[in-house]
Amino acid sequence: MKVTTRREFLGGMAAFGALGASGCAGLMSGSGSARLPERGEVLIRNAYVMTMDSSVGDLPDADVHVRQGAIVAVGRNIQAGGAQVIEGRGMIVLPGFVETHWHMWNTLLRSMSGDKREHGYFPTAAALGKIYLPEDMYQGTRLSAAEALNGGITFVHDWCHNIRGPEFADANLRALREAGIRGRFSYGAPQAHPAGETIDLADLERKQMDWRSHSNEGLLSLGLAWRCRSRST
Repeated sequence: MKVTTRREFLGGMAAFGALGASGCAGLMSGSGSARLPERGEVLIRNAYVMTMDSSVGDLPDADVHVRQGAIVAVGRNIQAGGAQVIEGRGMIVLPGFVETHWHMWNTLLRSMSGDKREHGYFPTAAALGKIYLPEDMYQGTRLSAAEALNGGITFVHDWCHNIRGPEFADANLRALREAGIRGRFSYGAPQAHPAGETIDLADLERKQMDWRSHSNEGLLSLGLAWRCRSRST
């Protein structure tokens, strides 16, 4: 039985999530789409397990058995024939972190802003957000999701404030589904959207009515990226 290290396992997940991140349609070139891998069965063994359950406490040198994405057992000396074994000695196993506010689409803009106010994040995001294409939304969100999983974040709140049309929201949601991450997708206005105009409420309603096809078996929920009072009518 091959034993996989934590670094190898997470590295593989990150590589999978970033398969399409080497190019994008509007700011880069190319496209990519990968199918979500089988969840399978995994046994993490000999790790320091922080259960976050006061009635159980922390468990040194313990195992965690995961089957089809669900934890089925936590304890010592768990037997799971046929499961992929991850050696956790010297590692900590704990529930995934939650990212409560992330504009995942603009990960592609990293390092593009400057020190001067006119070259800062807000003017840069507004200027480049206007020339984004749906595939750019996909690539930025896919890269963000890969970084999240590699860093131990398993739930994200994607405050998506550059939806320039229904196809932009669809591309963003496709990236979240293919990454397999849990999260909340909050539908927002595009960059440089006039304060006196509403978002595409008709498309938001369509998404809500057909959410089952977007939710990735319940991993994703739908929200509204409401603009602050000073930018709304």
